[in-house]
Amino acid sequence: MPGFLRVLGVAILVLGLATAGVTGWLVAGDAHFREVAAAYARHPEHALFQTEYWVAAARHYGLVAAALGGLLGGLALGGILLALGELLRRVPPP
Repeated sequence: MPGFLRVLGVAILVLGLATAGVTGWLVAGDAHFREVAAAYARHPEHALFQTEYWVAAARHYGLVAAALGGLLGGLALGGILLALGELLRRVPPP
């Protein structure tokens, strides 16, 4: 059981960091959001620019949330599983 928890902890850690890396890369390369935000900044009262901004912002900030969730979730859950596996390895069986 401790070995399984360590393997699962490493898998969760790697998947969380990979998710954070991919979504961070997508956020950094989100040129469409930058263009839409610049157009909205020039014409904040125009309904079409505002609508286009909110659609682009939903995707952009969703990617930011996925990056943070992957990073924090992967580190926290992977760390918990690794620690639990180590604790179970050290405790003698009853």
